[in-house]
Amino acid sequence: MSKLSFFLRRFHSLIALVPLGLFICVHFLLNSSIFLGNEAYLTMVNFMKHAPFVIILELVLIAIPLIFHGIYGIYIVYLAKNNALQYKYYRNVAFYLQRITSLILLAFVIWHVYTLRIAAGSPEGVFATLLATLQNPLTFVLYVIGIVASIYHFTNGIFTFCITWGICVGDRAQKIFAACAILLFVFFSLWAVGILLALAAA
Repeated sequence: MSKLSFFLRRFHSLIALVPLGLFICVHFLLNSSIFLGNEAYLTMVNFMKHAPFVIILELVLIAIPLIFHGIYGIYIVYLAKNNALQYKYYRNVAFYLQRITSLILLAFVIWHVYTLRIAAGSPEGVFATLLATLQNPLTFVLYVIGIVASIYHFTNGIFTFCITWGICVGDRAQKIFAACAILLFVFFSLWAVGILLALAAA
């Protein structure tokens, strides 16, 4: 592996955690406002749309890192030698799923951003679009698939980040970190489905 490739893979791993991982956590917390009622959710959306320097922050902290992570991630998928079907060890299967979820995540993010950030317009438009999407059984299922794939990619990515950066060294430590990543995936997935069900029932 060349020095450039080594640096790019490290950087690719880093921006997945900071700032993109932090954004995912904040996004979850903000969307949890639906548990407080429709008005609380609309207030949150209105704040997000009119926060100071929101466009600059979205470009610098979300859009540019996400575009780089997505493009370089596709390059990694192209180079990857997936042997999960021949050798069904956990890490091989996880490696394969990380690549599959990256493609699902890419499609989901484009759909999500276009419908809610670009096309919807006002906070009321965002809410109405989201309700229409989640009250349709087909698009609800697609949303669940997209979000669960995103969560897997994020939580398994935390584990691979720890390996890549030398935080998680040794077989026993990696098994413990892998178990923690699975638990985190289950926790976030249940939380996300709860948010979607609350929105669909709003």
